[in-house]
Amino acid sequence: MPKEPANDMNMYLSVTQSLKAQLPQLPRALKVVATYMLEHPGDIATLSMRQVATNAGVSLPNFARLAKALGFETYSELREVYRKQVQQNDISEYHLRAESLQKSGGDAEARETWGKFRTATMDNLTAVFDSIDPDYFASVAKVLNDSRTVYIVGMQASASFSAYAHYIGGMASGKFRLVRGDGGVFADPVADIGEGDVMIAVSQQPCARASIELARIARERTAKVIAITDSPAAPIALEADYVLLGPNRSPLFFESYVGSTVLIEALIGFFTIGQSSRTVERIERIEADRTRMNEYWQNKKV
Repeated sequence: MPKEPANDMNMYLSVTQSLKAQLPQLPRALKVVATYMLEHPGDIATLSMRQVATNAGVSLPNFARLAKALGFETYSELREVYRKQVQQNDISEYHLRAESLQKSGGDAEARETWGKFRTATMDNLTAVFDSIDPDYFASVAKVLNDSRTVYIVGMQASASFSAYAHYIGGMASGKFRLVRGDGGVFADPVADIGEGDVMIAVSQQPCARASIELARIARERTAKVIAITDSPAAPIALEADYVLLGPNRSPLFFESYVGSTVLIEALIGFFTIGQSSRTVERIERIEADRTRMNEYWQNKKV
């Protein structure tokens, strides 16, 4: 068994980091097990290995194999790490184990459909606030405060949310840059990225290829990457220095971005708190210029 860190939480975090680091190189069956452990830590702590294997859709020996790959003698030793975390209420991703919502039928009553959306939305929001430690979140925001330039990436469905992050972040500071990929050009906007810079990547599974490649470029050039995504096993999470999870359960065919939107707003909010009084002056100038440019609708009496 690996040398035990200072406390059980450190041990759990160490296991989680090892799973993320090894995930891309694991054989298919072990990759399924590792992904399940990352997304359902509560199951690992509370269910038998047979039940977990059934849920994950793999055979029992794969759990023992993965435990050994992580440096444990047996799966029971690995499970004990998760069990202690549940006892201490420290499983940070436990609320990702929300029940799957039943798909709405075409003739479902409006009240029933509305209730399903409400349940999914509230579950997603509860998971965001219950699974992220405020001190950790504040430390991520400080990375933005200490940065030289903040690059914001989001493709496909995430594009509008990255644009929103750039919009509200840009009001607080001029250091935000949006990487849009207009005309299929992705490399040019990050040509100067390097040490002291940060990239915020908004991406949900299946992650856009461009987002992954841009995150890799950022890390290769010693910039920090903050991923806002739906799973600790998402490809973008494996490329990130910091991961903020926004569960995306939805009763319909599309994934919800409610959790991601809350994370974006909170992150920019924390960032703004950490800025100087010049931020207020900047926002005042922007508002004054918008008024001067007549950007807002004005009800005029005839």
